[in-house]
Amino acid sequence: MTYEIHASQWLNTSAPLSLASLRGRVVVVTAFQLLCPGCVINSLPQARKLDTLFSRDDLRIIGLHSVFEHHDVMGPAALQAFVHEYRLNFPIAIDQPSDTGPLPRTMKAWGLGGTPSTIIFDRDGKLALKELGHLDDLRLGAFVGQLIARNTPVQDKKGEEAQAVADKNGSASCGPTCTY
Repeated sequence: MTYEIHASQWLNTSAPLSLASLRGRVVVVTAFQLLCPGCVINSLPQARKLDTLFSRDDLRIIGLHSVFEHHDVMGPAALQAFVHEYRLNFPIAIDQPSDTGPLPRTMKAWGLGGTPSTIIFDRDGKLALKELGHLDDLRLGAFVGQLIARNTPVQDKKGEEAQAVADKNGSASCGPTCTY
């Protein structure tokens, strides 16, 4: 399955983004609705934290506003005000409406079961995690950190030598393993 974001509009970016253009970085997509309590209380603050804690050279956060209910009150103008008030500075795609039902196009294509949902792609653009509901901050941070640590785009000689020594000694280089 190839993952594409089908956006009718983008906020907080001068040009539309694609997952293919972000290869080389870990990408966390947070699917949300502005009237979803779990999104407002948990997933959007979590996405904002990830966006400020990690370098954008390593990690990109994308919000995906996927409205599948209350369509008439969650339009682009309401979302723009919401994004401003909640100080969401990462790029946000407004999921395209579907011609075949209430689920928007990206949400349907990706098989998302609702909001909030967290979708994570590794540096190669491969799906690493797709989860409905809130994820614990520490587990999510550890998982993202592991993905960032893997296959860093450029490793200097000392880094390669240190990794070889760690591998030889059986040391784990990126902490505990997350099981999602």
